[in-house]
Amino acid sequence: MGRNKEYVLLVILGVIFLAAGGYLFGIWEEYHEAETGYQGLKKYIIEKPDMRKDPEEKPENQEEPEESLPEIDFDGLRAINGDVVAWIQIPGIGVDYPVVQGKDNEHYLHYTFDGKANKAGSIFLDCWNRADFTDSKVILYGHNMKDGSMFSNLKKYQDVAFRKEQGRVLIYLPDKVLECEIVECRQVSVKDSVYEVLQDDERTLLEEIILSTCSSSSNMRLILKCVVKTKGY
Repeated sequence: MGRNKEYVLLVILGVIFLAAGGYLFGIWEEYHEAETGYQGLKKYIIEKPDMRKDPEEKPENQEEPEESLPEIDFDGLRAINGDVVAWIQIPGIGVDYPVVQGKDNEHYLHYTFDGKANKAGSIFLDCWNRADFTDSKVILYGHNMKDGSMFSNLKKYQDVAFRKEQGRVLIYLPDKVLECEIVECRQVSVKDSVYEVLQDDERTLLEEIILSTCSSSSNMRLILKCVVKTKGY
């Protein structure tokens, strides 16, 4: 009888092990599918030659050429998803994704840019903001993924030294580029006033951009506050 009990226990443990392995593989496969899809979208980033790296000697009085920022092929992106409104890059943590806006703040928590159901979701603009970023405050949301994708690495900016060194955010719109500086990183309640989107009657000057992601607590969020430094191409 004792040996039979051992066999039964081994069978049960084996089933549990296989089930756990299958579950973990399913998670990995979903993460991999999302990351592969987003990597494929980078073909819509049109790089320009950086004139600052021109090896030719420049005249003494010639001004240093400005940084050559890439352009985004928004027409190509719209052919895939008409909800695209921007593209965000945070060089310090490798964020490089299209930004969409849904009819609510729920849909893109569960669907990637190409419309597939996936835990990674999308980076998306608050549904109450104007799509052209002409509110005084705009909010962008993204998941805190365990594989380091999406907005997972926003937490690195809790380190003040890192924020000062790598605190640059670029947001590409169809008609301009917003260069932003991260000035604050903190945890807030899901009911914090930072999530209130003002319904401005007229187009206004954009004052701040809030980047928001989940934290280890279900009723708390991690946010970055960004201020716009320059506008234009």
